[in-house]
Amino acid sequence: MRANRSLRVLSSLLIALLALALPATVASAQTYPSTPTLTVDQPVVPPCTTIILTGTGFLPNTLVTITVDGKVIGTVMTDDTGSYTFPYTISCSEVDGAVLTFTGNDGTNILSVSVTIKATVTTTAAPGTLPRTGASDTTTFLLRLSILLVAVGGLIVVATRRRNRDHADA
Repeated sequence: MRANRSLRVLSSLLIALLALALPATVASAQTYPSTPTLTVDQPVVPPCTTIILTGTGFLPNTLVTITVDGKVIGTVMTDDTGSYTFPYTISCSEVDGAVLTFTGNDGTNILSVSVTIKATVTTTAAPGTLPRTGASDTTTFLLRLSILLVAVGGLIVVATRRRNRDHADA
C-alpha cells in the first residue's frame, strides 16, 4: 500500500514536470496601427540603376500613386497589411549630384524619400539586419528537455531510495 502511494506521488510529479517542460505557445506582439513609411534600398546611386521603393503602413488593398519630382511614374497596389514594393530604373541621362524625390500617395498618406545621383558611388558594407535576440526555438526545446531529464532522474533516485528504505523497514 505504501509502494502504491509512492508510485502515485512519483507519477503526479512526473506529469507536473512534463506539463512544465512542454513547449508553450509563442507569444506574439500586439498589433498597433503602424505609422506609414517609405524607404529606398539605395539612397545614393549612379545613373542607370534600378532602385526599390518600399512602402509600409499605407491603407490596405489600396492603389498608391508613385511620383518622381511631381511627375507620375506608376501605381502599385498595397497588400493586406498596407505594404508594397515598387522598382524604378534611374534614367541614364541623370546628372551627377541630382536629387530625385519619390512620393507615395494612397489618398490618405503622402510620404516622400530622396535619392541622390552620384556618377561614382563608393560602396560600403551593406547594412546588416538587427541581431536576433533571445533563444532560438531549438535552444529552448533542448533546454526544456534537459530540465525534464534531470527532473526525471531525480525522481527515479528518490523513488529508488524510498523503495530500498521501505524494504529495509519491512
